Amino acid sequence: METTPLTFGNPQWLWGLVLLPVLACVYLWAHYRSRTLIAKIVAPRLRSQLAGSVSVPRRVLRALLLLLALAGVILALAQPRYGFIEKETKQKGRDVVIALDTSKSMLATDIAPDRLTRAKLFSQDLLRFLKGDRVGLIAFAGSAFLQAPLTLDYAAVTNALDEMDTSVIPMGGTNMAAAIATAREAFGKAEGQTRALVILTDGEELDADGIAAAKQATSEGIRIFTVGIGSAAGSLIPVRTQDGRQDFVRDASGKPVNSKLDTARLNEIAQATGGFFVNIGPDAAKEIFQKGIEPMELTENGVFTSRQPVERYQWPLGVAVFCLMLSVLPGDRSRKVPLVLAMLASLITTTTMSHADTNGIQEYKAGQYEQAEASFEKGLQTEPDSRPLQFNAGAAAYKSGKFDQAISYFTKALLSEDKKLREEASYNLANSLVRTGEAAQENEAKKTAWESAIEHYSEALKLNPENKLAKENREMVEKLLKDLEKQEQQDKKDQKDQKDQKDQKEDQGKDQEKKDQDQKEKSGDQDKNDSEQKPEDKKESQKDPKDSQDKKPQEPQKNEGNSDKKNDPKSPSPSPTPGDKKEGELKSSKPEEPKPTPENQKQAQEEAGAEEEKAGQMSPSQARALLNSLRNEEEKVNLMEQQTSQEVLRDW
Repeated sequence: METTPLTFGNPQWLWGLVLLPVLACVYLWAHYRSRTLIAKIVAPRLRSQLAGSVSVPRRVLRALLLLLALAGVILALAQPRYGFIEKETKQKGRDVVIALDTSKSMLATDIAPDRLTRAKLFSQDLLRFLKGDRVGLIAFAGSAFLQAPLTLDYAAVTNALDEMDTSVIPMGGTNMAAAIATAREAFGKAEGQTRALVILTDGEELDADGIAAAKQATSEGIRIFTVGIGSAAGSLIPVRTQDGRQDFVRDASGKPVNSKLDTARLNEIAQATGGFFVNIGPDAAKEIFQKGIEPMELTENGVFTSRQPVERYQWPLGVAVFCLMLSVLPGDRSRKVPLVLAMLASLITTTTMSHADTNGIQEYKAGQYEQAEASFEKGLQTEPDSRPLQFNAGAAAYKSGKFDQAISYFTKALLSEDKKLREEASYNLANSLVRTGEAAQENEAKKTAWESAIEHYSEALKLNPENKLAKENREMVEKLLKDLEKQEQQDKKDQKDQKDQKDQKEDQGKDQEKKDQDQKEKSGDQDKNDSEQKPEDKKESQKDPKDSQDKKPQEPQKNEGNSDKKNDPKSPSPSPTPGDKKEGELKSSKPEEPKPTPENQKQAQEEAGAEEEKAGQMSPSQARALLNSLRNEEEKVNLMEQQTSQEVLRDW
């Protein structure tokens, strides 16, 4: 043990030593005054008989002993420290990496105020539970980047967390496999063997395979805990266009993207490594730590040397007790002793209260919030109207997550006459109401709590207009209220749109049934007309040979050409027009047939067109051409659809 100059833990108590000379002077003045009064009243010859049993030197000695005892108590309260010892402490903890999704989908507002902000708040809550554990931070979207390596400097991790937004990773998308691979690299450079990866995302994995990457991480002793940020109903993703307008993220077809929470994938990734999945909520960080991280085995992170001062309050306290015992010895009838004893009793009571308050503050600084709250409550049992103790108890309850109890303590602290204490109580009361509103399930409860929080932030600003934290928090809560009202309006609008769509579908179904019925009626009429036309065509085909036999053949070249066209399978056989004579139509079996001239072919095509217009029907060749054209168009459409699907880029 090395020695250092004498120091004091609470040097403010040393001002109490100034009272000792004053008390000594008061005692001497009272002693001489009493002797003067006795001399005026009692005759000198009777004075020795009345006060002869009182020893003045012993009386003075008794007073000195009481003053020394009081001085010893004051010095003990000042916590004297002399020397220090060096103590080597082996640091034990775990290695924890937080992977935060910074893709565009984290801007969705289905979780107020938005998914990214809630993920940051969760990370801050988790850091409060981690004591002695090394923490790292990863940002990922389409790729991943290590924002903060494993460290015990939680302030550095918090600063890196505050700077994260959707522009940290330029590549869009959600690649959880890249985040897991980056975490493996960060763990590989570390010394710890107990490793935990906490992934905060909406689970919409648009790239790679996170499940396969999770199975690879299992072989390296990494447990993955997934936290779902979002809702199953999903939400649109608001963004700002280049011209400053409010818009939503859209896919390749121009439709707004509805980002939904994929709980199944997140649950599968966590279970593949022995972890578990939780939804975002007020107690999500506590559940991850207590059920997932805390049961994991502790490993040595290093050896730290600390210098602890040696407390010497026992010395002055022992002197005070000894002097007090000497002062109460019998033999002195002075009536000053009970008064001094009452003063000492008052000091002991004050010391007990101060000791409880001091213990509570030390436990609060050490992160033992529940023990600190118990210490402050113990002090309140002795002094229930102490506003500082009520404020401290409220702060400890807030840190323990008991927001309702914190609200009760801070409300009582508002009755303090200290302006600064009222300001802090109003500010902390507003914070507690905000937390209560976040935990509420009903929107009305949220609105009530947040509106009350805004009022207390305003009250804190009235007491101190320079309180920037109160102003910023009030603006944030006002934004939360506006977003909540917008969400309620959007829900009402969505319900109305769904009802309108349902009505529209019913109307379309009725119209489609009516069209189908009309089509069936038209088809029946068309079949009837075809059946009436077939007997007439058959009759004409039976009549033509007879007419050709009665008439004399004329212009054999023309008739032979027509016969050749009639036998051609590629050209339709024209029907006779009124006034024209068709001779030689049955002479196509002659061994020599003249070749058709271009004029004859053109005439035959015109006659075929005239026949089709007259009959109102489509020829077989035209039908085949129409089918081929439709088949080509269908192939083009399929090709265009395939190209479009290949060009879609999901970068949200």
